[in-house]
Amino acid sequence: MSGSLAEILHGGPVDAEEVSRVRDVLVFEGAQLRPRFVKFFCLLVLAAAIATFGLLGDSVAVVIGAMIVAPLMLPIMGLAFSVGIGDRSAILSSLLVSLAGIVTAVGVGFVLTLPIARITNPEAIQQVMIRTSPHLLDLMAALATGLAGAFALSRKDVSDTLPGVAIAVSLVPPLANAGILFALGEPGLAAGSLLLFGTNYVAILLTGALVFVVMGFPRAALSPFDAGARRRAVAIALAAGLLIVFPLSLTSYHLVVANKIATRSYDLGQQWLEGSTYRLMSVDAEATDGTVTFLVLGDGELPPLETLEARARGVLFGRNIRVKVVRSNTFDLGTQ
Repeated sequence: MSGSLAEILHGGPVDAEEVSRVRDVLVFEGAQLRPRFVKFFCLLVLAAAIATFGLLGDSVAVVIGAMIVAPLMLPIMGLAFSVGIGDRSAILSSLLVSLAGIVTAVGVGFVLTLPIARITNPEAIQQVMIRTSPHLLDLMAALATGLAGAFALSRKDVSDTLPGVAIAVSLVPPLANAGILFALGEPGLAAGSLLLFGTNYVAILLTGALVFVVMGFPRAALSPFDAGARRRAVAIALAAGLLIVFPLSLTSYHLVVANKIATRSYDLGQQWLEGSTYRLMSVDAEATDGTVTFLVLGDGELPPLETLEARARGVLFGRNIRVKVVRSNTFDLGTQ
């Protein structure tokens, strides 16, 4: 790592004053600990409440608003900064604040959902369901967001991009989503939301720490450098990242397979109905029982089902086929 590279990325050499500036922004410590802590949790509770109502109301705009208000990225980026400079006490304080924030956001989602739990169906709410099955693309986005966040925080001239960074990564919404799903008695779906948050958390931590190291913050830090603490923190984060990659890869595989099945099924349905009076209205390849459902509309004689079965054999990953027929009879009543 060359000094010139660090200076180019930072826009100049990193000195003790710059380290102190970033530390004051990210690390919860010192005389300002109590007021910063109160401000952090007030904003976090409000953001979690906004996210909960936005998710339950299936409103994208409200969920984005919660992302902007949410302060949870600060202690996570503070942890990345602390790992980068190898400060044991800052690592511990940032970790505790972020963990407390996680519990708070989940708790807010849980408490606010309880009064309407009996009349709420999570599967009918798109904003809730899309945060229950993260995949590798979410990890790639979080890695890029961690790089952008650390870069913006380390340079005063680009700090105005932080609201965009906050929108790019999903932190409070998946935690509120997990609280909602726990309240609705859906721990399996809640685990998917927690996995999404964990993906973002680990990715921001690793890439953020990397940026701070590359920019030369450890060399300019006044606090004693603890190489052992940094190695242990990075090792734990990497181990967590490897554990996260497995379920993300599995989810991504199932997504790819489902997309292939849907595409192939639609083509098969079109070929099967060609020349008939029936139209293929939709194909549902996401049923949990492994069945692909064809919805067809028309009247008259339906093309032989054996033809569809023969064409589908070996190309739908062993899925069963169900055909639902909607008759479209036309009646001419004449002039009255």
